[in-house]
Amino acid sequence: MTSLLRSILSVSSGKIAGILISSIFTPVLVRLITQAQYGLYASVLAAFSIVALISKGGLFDATRKTIAEHASQSDEVSSILSVSLLLSTVYAILIMSLMLFTLRIGFIPSTYVPYILVLTGAILFENIFTIVRGTFYGLKKESIAEVLNISRRFVYLVSGLALAYVGYDVLGVFTGYMVSFFVLCILGLIALMKHSSYRLPKVRDIRKYGRKIASFGGYQLIGGLSAVLLYRADILLVGYFQGSTSTALYQSAIVPAEMIWFLPSAIQLAFLQHTATLWSDGKIDEINENIKIGVKYAVLSLTLFGVGLFGLTDPFLHVYFGPEYASASTTLQVLIFGTFFFGITRVVVPVLQATGWVRHTELITVGALFLNLLLNLILIPRYGIIGAGVGTGISYISIFIGNTAVWKRSPFELVSLIWVCKLVTVQGVFAVLFLTTVSLLNFSPLISLLLFPPVGLLMFLAINMIAGYVPTERVLPTVSWW
Repeated sequence: MTSLLRSILSVSSGKIAGILISSIFTPVLVRLITQAQYGLYASVLAAFSIVALISKGGLFDATRKTIAEHASQSDEVSSILSVSLLLSTVYAILIMSLMLFTLRIGFIPSTYVPYILVLTGAILFENIFTIVRGTFYGLKKESIAEVLNISRRFVYLVSGLALAYVGYDVLGVFTGYMVSFFVLCILGLIALMKHSSYRLPKVRDIRKYGRKIASFGGYQLIGGLSAVLLYRADILLVGYFQGSTSTALYQSAIVPAEMIWFLPSAIQLAFLQHTATLWSDGKIDEINENIKIGVKYAVLSLTLFGVGLFGLTDPFLHVYFGPEYASASTTLQVLIFGTFFFGITRVVVPVLQATGWVRHTELITVGALFLNLLLNLILIPRYGIIGAGVGTGISYISIFIGNTAVWKRSPFELVSLIWVCKLVTVQGVFAVLFLTTVSLLNFSPLISLLLFPPVGLLMFLAINMIAGYVPTERVLPTVSWW
């Protein structure tokens, strides 16, 4: 359990650092480029994220799971790493060739060609960087992987904003994106040499691990691609039906909504390799306990940040993005509701995937994608970005329902309904008190963001300490120190 908590803390620290970097990057970016350009940036990045995911072939999860199963065998780890690097390079070359071919035949409109050329150059470096991170995760050295990822995002922040500032606008931002992966790809490979060896894989290694890694990665790709389409299809459809300005507004709602699930996302990243190890050792009781603890802290974190953001959507958008983005507040509130359920799902899914239920979870994500596309095609033309938020929120909830059904059929214990009701009731008390307080007191956007978050944190801690969900022995020493 200590190892798992250490991993979750390492990943959580990385997620928090990433949020801090984003809290600098996005507000500066929207003030360096126009709202229409920000909408263009969101649309191109959404489309490229789909291509980049396909090029990875699910190898991040496949690498960390397979390495975790052989972490004590250095020769096997070296073989797995070498095979993964080969596969990632081959996948990248294929996708890059396809991208250049589409540019050659004029399939992509000329407006987007400069951006696609720059981003195509990032694919190979991004793939190799992904394998480096996956290896460190598999070795349970998540802290190193997160340092590399934070460094990559920092290089992106500095180079992307600098190029946008000197006049290269969106093209400069994407150039910074490519530079960040190139630099950290090299540094990551150097760092990896201290912990494992890699080389051109032998035929024996490819035969032994190639099919296993590619197969698991393929299943992960199906679900991952469906998930990315679920996150990004609505952005593309808003751009198609409503234009760049509406896309910018919708992006301003999506960004903070996805921030609130940073802890469930950290738990998700830590659970897969740890569950794979426990499953291979037959420790089902320990897996059940990990799930329960994961669900508890997912609900607590989602409540704290979700309720806080829900009550402060207007001041947040005013301060973070600017007054011209405040009209996205209702859409953000709708997305927060769906994000809450999806955040809980992220705790359970890696456990199911590490124990033989990967196809079931991926089919659920595929089904949610089709539901999302259907709802967005119906709602966006009529209701704009609010319709997109409703469609995406419903799709998130459908993923929660589907994976809960799989969880019930799996060999793992479903958490007690009474336990869940008590936990949710306590969080409901906090939500009512905080939202009532915010609604009764009117301040300027900046004062609201400075005043209400600490007040909400104190409310949250007091209520959950009384209920026993936050251990007093961990909180009181910190409070007394302050």
